[in-house]
Amino acid sequence: MEEIFLILVGIAWALGTPLIAIIALVRTSGIRAQNDRLASELAVLRRQIAAAGTVPLPPVVEAAPLPAAPAEAVVPPPPAPPFVPEPEPQAEPAAIVIGVDLPASPSVPAPPPAIPAVEPVRGGWEQRLGARAFLWVGAITLALSAVFLVRYSIEEGYLSPEVRVILAALFGFALIAGAERIRARDDRVSQALAAAGVAALYGSLLSAVALYDMISKVAAGGGAAALTAFAITLSLRHGIFVAALAFVGGFLSPAIIGSEQPNTPVLFGYLLAIAAGTLTVIRIRGWWVLGWGVLAGSALWTCIWMLADPDLPELHWVGLFLVALAGLFVWASWRRLEESENPAKDVLALVWASLAVTGGLLVLAISQDRGAQTAGWLALAAHGIGIFAFSRWAPRFQFAAGLAPALSLAALALWWWTGSGVAADWNDGRFGWLVTGFGGLYAAAAFALLWNAARPGFWAALSISAALSHFLLAWYVLRATPGIPWGLISVGLAAPFLVGAERLTRWRGTMPGATEALGFLAAGVTFFIGAAIPLELSREWITVAYAVELAAVAAISAQLGLVALRRLCWPLLAIVVVRFVINPEILTYPIGLTPILNWMLWGYGISIAALVVALRFLRPTGDIQLVRATEAAAALLAFVLLTLEVRSVFQPTTMMTPDASFMERATYVLVWGAFALAALWKTRLDGDLVALWAWRLSGGVAVAVVLIVQVLVANPVFEPADVGRLPIFNGLLLAYAAPAAMAALARRWIDAEPDRRVDLLVEATASILAFVYVSFEVRHFFDPGFERRGFDAHGLELYAYSIVWLLFGVALLALGFLRQAAALRHAGMVLVCIVVAKVFLIDMAGLQGLLRVFSFLGLGAALIGLGYAYRRFGFDGK
Repeated sequence: MEEIFLILVGIAWALGTPLIAIIALVRTSGIRAQNDRLASELAVLRRQIAAAGTVPLPPVVEAAPLPAAPAEAVVPPPPAPPFVPEPEPQAEPAAIVIGVDLPASPSVPAPPPAIPAVEPVRGGWEQRLGARAFLWVGAITLALSAVFLVRYSIEEGYLSPEVRVILAALFGFALIAGAERIRARDDRVSQALAAAGVAALYGSLLSAVALYDMISKVAAGGGAAALTAFAITLSLRHGIFVAALAFVGGFLSPAIIGSEQPNTPVLFGYLLAIAAGTLTVIRIRGWWVLGWGVLAGSALWTCIWMLADPDLPELHWVGLFLVALAGLFVWASWRRLEESENPAKDVLALVWASLAVTGGLLVLAISQDRGAQTAGWLALAAHGIGIFAFSRWAPRFQFAAGLAPALSLAALALWWWTGSGVAADWNDGRFGWLVTGFGGLYAAAAFALLWNAARPGFWAALSISAALSHFLLAWYVLRATPGIPWGLISVGLAAPFLVGAERLTRWRGTMPGATEALGFLAAGVTFFIGAAIPLELSREWITVAYAVELAAVAAISAQLGLVALRRLCWPLLAIVVVRFVINPEILTYPIGLTPILNWMLWGYGISIAALVVALRFLRPTGDIQLVRATEAAAALLAFVLLTLEVRSVFQPTTMMTPDASFMERATYVLVWGAFALAALWKTRLDGDLVALWAWRLSGGVAVAVVLIVQVLVANPVFEPADVGRLPIFNGLLLAYAAPAAMAALARRWIDAEPDRRVDLLVEATASILAFVYVSFEVRHFFDPGFERRGFDAHGLELYAYSIVWLLFGVALLALGFLRQAAALRHAGMVLVCIVVAKVFLIDMAGLQGLLRVFSFLGLGAALIGLGYAYRRFGFDGK
C-alpha cells in the first residue's frame, strides 16, 4: 500500500506541478497584459496633455455643470479613454497660450510640469526565464510525463498496449483542447500546450506501429499523413513551433513506420504532401526558416532512396517529386517577391538553394542511372524550363537561369565520365542527341525570352553560352568519332544568331537593351564562324579561334559602346593564356619537320597578332586593367613561343623529355635575355609598366638559370658538355660571354629601372659571368673536351689562371676608374686579393722554376702599378 501511495504521489507531482505552474503563468500573464494596457493608456493621456499646451482646444459640450477647478491644480488622469479636458473658467481666458508672440498674463501661473512617459516594461532575463523558458520546460515536462506514465504501466503490466496507445492519444488531444481554451488569454501557453499535444499524438501513432504492430503499414501511412495535415493546420493558430513539430514528425514517420518493399510513388507522394502543407504555412505566416528543414528533409530522403536501390527502377516518380518541390518553393515565395522589389536575404537564399539542390539531385540520379532512363532527362529538362520561366517573369532572379544549362552540362559530363569506361553503358549516338537537344532547347528558349525583357543582353549572352558550351562538350567527347563535320556544324550554329542579330538591328531604337543583346549575338556569330576552320584542322588551332574571338569581341564592344560585352574579353583572355601557357598537351602536338616554321610559330603568332588587334580597340575605351592584362598576355605568349621554338630545335621529337643539354640551356638564357633587353628598351621609350615587369621577370629567369644551373650546378667541369674544340669560338662564348655582354648592355639602359637594387644585380651578374668565362676558357685551352673532372690544375695551367684573373681584376679596376663606378673598383680589388692569396698559398707550392719567378714578378709589378694608379687618381692614403 505504501508503494502505491508513493506512486500516486509521484504521478500527482509530475502532473500537478506543471499544471500549477501553467495556471500561475496564465494569471501572471493576464496581470502583465493589464499593466501593459494601462501603460499604453497613460502614454495616450500624456500625448493629449502635451498637445493641449500648443494647439487650441476644441469646444466642449457640457453634459452637466461641473465645479471650476483652480488653475494651479493638476488634473488627475481619468480611468479610461477617451480623455475629455476640463473647461477653463470664463473669468480667466488668458490662461490659454496660443502663440509665443502674444504677451503672457501676469495673473496666470506657469503650466504644470509634463508627466513623464511610462513605457511598457521590456523583457529582461527574468521575464525570458519565467515567461518563456519555464513555459517550454513545462510543456516538455507534460509530454515526458505521459511517456513515463505509459512506460511505467508497461513495466508493471497495468494496462494493455491498446489502452496505453489510446490514453497517450487522448492525452495529446486533451492538451490541444486546453491550448484552444486558453488561447484567448495567453497565446504562449496555448502554443506550448499545442506543441506538447502534437508530440503526444505522434508518439502514440508511432508506438502503435513500431512497438505493438497494431495497425498496418498502409493505415499507418495514412494516419501519419492525416496527423501531419492536422498539425500543420493547427500551427496556423498556435505558431511556428507546432509547424516545426509537424514537418519533423511527418518526415520521420516513413523511417519509423518502415517497409520491406518501399513503395516509391507512395513515399514521395507523402513527402510532397508534407512539403506542400509546410510551404503553404510558410507562405501564409512567413516562417522561412522552416523552408530549410523541408529542403533538407526532401534531399535526405532522395539520397536514401538512391542508396537503397542503385538501379533506380522508378526514377520518374522521384524526378516528378523534385520538379514539383522546386515549383512549390517558388510558389511559396512568390507573394513575398511581388510585395517588395528587394525581398529579404533569407527568401532569396532559400529560393536559390531550392533550385540548385533539386537540380543537383536530378543530376546525381541521372549519373547513378548512367543516363539509361529517359524520364530522368525529361525531368531535368522540365526543371530547366521552369527555371527559365521563373527567371524571365521575376527579374530579381534572372541570373538563376544560368543554372539550367549548367545542370545539363554537369549531367552530360558525369554520364560520359562514369559510363565511357564501360562499353555496354555508353552510347555515342544517344549522347550526341541529348547534348544537341539540351543545347538547342536552352539556346532557343533564351533567344525567345530576350524580346522586351528587362535585360535582353543577359538572355542573348545566355543563348550564346548555352549553344557554345554544349557544342564544345559534344566536340570534346565525340571528337574521335569519324564522319562528324564539326566545321560545318559550327557554321550552321552561327546562322540563327546571325538572323537574330539582323532583327535586333531594327529594334535598337525601340527596345531598351537591344544594343547590348546585338553585341552578344554578333560575338557569338564571329566565334562560331571563326571556330569552323580550326575544328576542321586539328585541336591545336582551337585556342587560335579563342584569340580571334577576343579581337572580334573587342572590336564589336568598342563600335557599339557595350561595357558588358567588353567584360567577355576577360574569360576569353583567360582561356587563351591557360591553353597556350600551362597546357601540357602543347608538347604533344605534332610540330612538323621544318624547324622554326612549324605550327607553334603560326598558332602563337596569329594569337599574338589577334591580341595586338584587340589592343587597338581596347585602348580608346580607357579600361586600363583589361588593356594591361591583354598586353601582359601578348608578352607572355611571345615568351612561351620563343621557349618552345628553342625546345623544338633541340628536341624535335621528344619535347616532353624533362632533360636539357648544356647548349640548350645556354640558348634558353640567350633567348630570354634578348627578350628582357627588348622589354627594357620599350620601357625606356614609353615607360610601359607591362614592359617593365616583362624585363624583370624574363631577366630574372635568365639570371637564375645561368648563375644557378650553368655556373654552379651543371657547368662543364661537373657534367660532360660538348662545347667544341676551337678556342674562343666555342660553346663557352654563347653560354657565358654573350650573357655577360647582355648584362653589360642592360647596365647601360638601366636608367629606366626605378629599383636601384636591380642595378647592382645586373653589374654583379655581368662580372661573375665574365670571370667564369675567362676561367673556363683557360680550362678549355688545356682540356678542350673537359675530360678531367674537378678543378685540379698543375704547372702552366695553374700559372695561366693567376695571369688571367690578375688581368681581369686590373681591367675591372680600370673600368671602375674610367666610369667612376665604385662597384667595379671594389670587384677588381676583391679579385686582385684573391690572386694574391692564390699566388702565396697555391702557386708557391704548385709552381717550379721560372714559372714561380714569373708568378711573383708579375704579381708584384701589378700591385705596384695599382698602387700608383690609386695615388694618381686621388686615392692617396697618406
